[in-house]
Amino acid sequence: MVAFASTSDQLQTKTKTEATTMKMGISDKIPAVLKQQARKITSYDLLSIGKNAFHRCFDIVQTAVEAAIAASSIEAKAKSANADTVFYHLDKLSVENVENMLKSHVRRAVGLVKRRFGNRKFAVAIDYTDEMFYGDENTEGIVGTKHKKGSNYAFKYLTVNIVTNGCRFFLFAYPVFQRGDNWVYVEKTLDLLGELGLRVHVLLLDREFNESKTLDLLQDRDYRYIIPAVQNSKFDRLKKTAERFPAIARCWEVAGIETTMIMLEEEGHIYGYVTNLPEEFYKDNVYVLSELYSKRWGIETAHRVEDDFRIYTTTKNGFIRYFFFVISVLIYNLWVWVNLTFGVDGIIYVKVDELRQLLMKMFEDFWRWLSSSDRWFSLHSLENGKRALFVCFWLLTGSAEALP
Repeated sequence: MVAFASTSDQLQTKTKTEATTMKMGISDKIPAVLKQQARKITSYDLLSIGKNAFHRCFDIVQTAVEAAIAASSIEAKAKSANADTVFYHLDKLSVENVENMLKSHVRRAVGLVKRRFGNRKFAVAIDYTDEMFYGDENTEGIVGTKHKKGSNYAFKYLTVNIVTNGCRFFLFAYPVFQRGDNWVYVEKTLDLLGELGLRVHVLLLDREFNESKTLDLLQDRDYRYIIPAVQNSKFDRLKKTAERFPAIARCWEVAGIETTMIMLEEEGHIYGYVTNLPEEFYKDNVYVLSELYSKRWGIETAHRVEDDFRIYTTTKNGFIRYFFFVISVLIYNLWVWVNLTFGVDGIIYVKVDELRQLLMKMFEDFWRWLSSSDRWFSLHSLENGKRALFVCFWLLTGSAEALP
């Protein structure tokens, strides 16, 4: 028995050692891969900047990325371009500039998601998120919202996420500068899902989308959905007439659009969903709808992590705010991407704080490399004019003593 226990212990030790060695081998590859992917974000051609300008688009985007990684401000992280220069160029942004940047990076990343999960269908959540605002309520782009953290006003964004187990991934984000017309934002979402070629099992939407135009659009595009029921007088009448729960109203209408209402009861609480899922899906267990809709809370988890990469700012420019929000989304997606690439059976190889430290070190190494006179003057392909620019850079950054 003792010998057997000893052998078992040896096997366990060997297995742990092999697992540790395998993880270390994978971990050694992460910084290089992470650097490559981070560079794709910073090198995106976001703005048209004159060819004679001292700073390039790379300088502007990289400053924002560094600020997001540090959960800091542009003023605190500006290096090659100062904060005034960064905001001067960002003031030229349009919604389309930022939207296209997000879509470009998402298209590349979705390829990995498809390879990782095969031909499966995904649950996708569509929601709004608020970035609370404490200034003048008449500021352009500010909308009224539920009272939160001492304010009734916010910059609001539509967000679209895959919320399948093992993958909480942002697909889209878009600013909402005016309340209403939810169907317009849903239409943009459906267009993107079509472009990405994602197979969607069900869309999980908030109660705010329980309206005729949105339901009609979803029916027309043949998307399945689950949306919480609006508990109005019509809902109350069905609740009173229901003989037992669960109750199913198969010809439920929302402003003339026909759907199905499922009314459920749990611990004395009565609630419901509207859905166009085929009845065979839930006929044996109606509460599967609640289980499926609970996946939507994965979007809340994604937002909590994404919040760790928010750029601190007081700017009132809604386009810049949208750009900052997208940067935080892209860094969050980078975190998901790394763990999908290297993770096995749901194991998270890189935690959020580890990602932050790896990225911060990467940029610190980059700035040391950039300010190395030996590095620049070893590049024989540089023209004399560009050498002069580097001399100016060293003079401005106090590195002139490093010049040969």
